[in-house]
Amino acid sequence: MPNRLRYDIADRRLSYTGKQKEEVFNSDKLIEFNHRHMAVLSNYGLTLESCTIATLGDKLNQKSNLGALRNRQVRQSVILSAALSAVVVGLHGRGSLMTYPKEEQTNDLANNLKRANDRSAAQIMAEVLQTTTEELPRGEEILIESAITEGVRVKPGKEAGGNPTIAVGAVFGKKEHRIQYGLEKSHQVTLLSMGNDVIDGTTKSVKGLHSSLTALFVTEANVKRHLPDIYVQRWMSGAYFEEFSPRDVSLYDAAKIMAKGFGYSNPEKLSAFFLDRPRHYPAMDALNSEGIATPFDKDGDLMPAVVLGLDGLNFSNDRGLHTMIGEIGGSAEWAVGVLPLVWRGGQALGMLTSQSSLTRKDLSAEELWKERFHFTEEEFMQIQDARFERKPYFTIEDIIDDPFAGGISAFGGITDNYLMPMMKGVVADPENDRISVSVLTVNSLGMVQCWQMTFKCRKSLKSTLDLMLSPKEELVKLSGKDLERRIGEMLQDERARQRYRIFFNGEYYPALIPVRDRMVLLHRAVETLIERGALGAIDREIIGLTEKLASGWFINSD
Repeated sequence: MPNRLRYDIADRRLSYTGKQKEEVFNSDKLIEFNHRHMAVLSNYGLTLESCTIATLGDKLNQKSNLGALRNRQVRQSVILSAALSAVVVGLHGRGSLMTYPKEEQTNDLANNLKRANDRSAAQIMAEVLQTTTEELPRGEEILIESAITEGVRVKPGKEAGGNPTIAVGAVFGKKEHRIQYGLEKSHQVTLLSMGNDVIDGTTKSVKGLHSSLTALFVTEANVKRHLPDIYVQRWMSGAYFEEFSPRDVSLYDAAKIMAKGFGYSNPEKLSAFFLDRPRHYPAMDALNSEGIATPFDKDGDLMPAVVLGLDGLNFSNDRGLHTMIGEIGGSAEWAVGVLPLVWRGGQALGMLTSQSSLTRKDLSAEELWKERFHFTEEEFMQIQDARFERKPYFTIEDIIDDPFAGGISAFGGITDNYLMPMMKGVVADPENDRISVSVLTVNSLGMVQCWQMTFKCRKSLKSTLDLMLSPKEELVKLSGKDLERRIGEMLQDERARQRYRIFFNGEYYPALIPVRDRMVLLHRAVETLIERGALGAIDREIIGLTEKLASGWFINSD
């Protein structure tokens, strides 16, 4: 018998009928935007040709101001970072797996293509932020520290871990400020923190499926505690609820607490989002038995967190997307999704769970659910190292010292988004050399906007794409003297050298220890990464040549 309370969002999509106030950029605003971001746009031969901003949520939280993000160039650079990182994947890697014959679509191929998309997105996301920080005038300078990221962890039987990303410890700013990072800095330089998931729904990106996006936030708050890169069980709601210990209440009791936040006397009116994973079936069954709907998706649980409880966002049965009740996913996705949710007036709790237990193939769905807190020794050491062992659950305040400090989050649509229907995927128009992209933004005031941007390529779409591609795209085709010559050429050109440094940091971070603006290279870690398939022999050669040709980047090596 069909379960009317459990449905795939691909089959029953959300629609938006709420407030929508549009602002269309006139010629003056376009000129102003292009001038403000001239350096970034020139890097890729682009000009913003048209832009429409739809304001969807204008209920301000009264707890925040924009802080350092009142600087429009900084604020818009976060939007550009999400937009252009989505563009490069949309042009180059979207649907890449489907271009191969079915019999060749192996897990190894899919992982290589996913790494390629992560690499492309991370490269552009980082470049936009670095270029912007270099252009800021004295008195408005900032330093951005990457504090939360996704892609580090090994997923046994699925991914080797260490996916290209903007790693924890990456710093963007003028060289003189990067060198002083960690020491006393000028009061004129504002330190900002960054969280990212360079692509949420990476599998979808290589298959060309819906709701794949780029994601980041930048905040003036300090990230005081790093979440271990293991799974997090989450209780989230688009309406504020009082804190409770999830270990002390049932799923249904948690639903009743969350229902009060929406003014519902009966939790049967709620929906609770889940990823379609066996580990979630017991929780979904329990909630369905109490009349609570459990919409699900195959991949990507970050965007659902961002839009929970948004007025006017409903399924065809008029039920909104309200909560997550016991759903389990990545830790970075939790943080990157929770901050904008809290800005909008929502609330979230998290509990660290055992990824090693939840990814076992020899357990039933019920056994997986019961084993979710069965930590390995390594996982427990991670928990202790992050100082989480004495508290059964955490909130965003345990991660970030002042969640309502100035900030903005941005999410760039690689493919059409079924959770936020006005977010369309990247559209290329090669005949007219134009590219269109949608970006959803939530700022620390709680304002929700969707930016629809169309860029004109100054030369050609192909020329723009060539300027965006990661240096590795070219290097993997070379070896020996040809490889050494090309790396040398990249290091001689100022712009190419910066791009190469960003690629190197984003690709090999598991084997690097950043020390201000230099790094320690761990050769044994490189060999371990090669052994488990995260890197290949070509990477050993690239790393060795970089040590030789750019020795000033390194302090020493093991």
